[in-house]
Amino acid sequence: MIDSLTSMSLGVASQRRFRELVYALTKHFRAAGVTPLMTMEVAELLGTAQLTGHGVSSIADNLIVLRYVEVDGHLERAVFVLKARGTSHAAELRRFLIDSRGAHVGARFQDLRGVLTGIPQPAPAARRPVARRSSGTKGRGR
Repeated sequence: MIDSLTSMSLGVASQRRFRELVYALTKHFRAAGVTPLMTMEVAELLGTAQLTGHGVSSIADNLIVLRYVEVDGHLERAVFVLKARGTSHAAELRRFLIDSRGAHVGARFQDLRGVLTGIPQPAPAARRPVARRSSGTKGRGR
């Protein structure tokens, strides 16, 4: 477990050297049969399109994103799998809860759009099909 790559990057002279270090570490772990878990902080709290800011996301085989979102005037945590190299994965955003019993992946964010912006809005109601009259209906003048 490396917590965090963000702190580790402070001791590296350039972004290029940092990427090379992360690549070398992941290559070393893979050769040793070890699956590393590495965290990285993204500076923006809500509504960012930036992934890591250090260009290391392409090195990872799997990316799990944890972020804050505002729902009904309070902050909630969201989690989603952005990338799982070599396998299909669920692409839905789910609530991420931390309580006295630990961390839990909760229900999907339903009936909301724009969750990744950090400020989701209610999704428009699904359109209901318009009922059509059959050709044999009375009162149509046929």
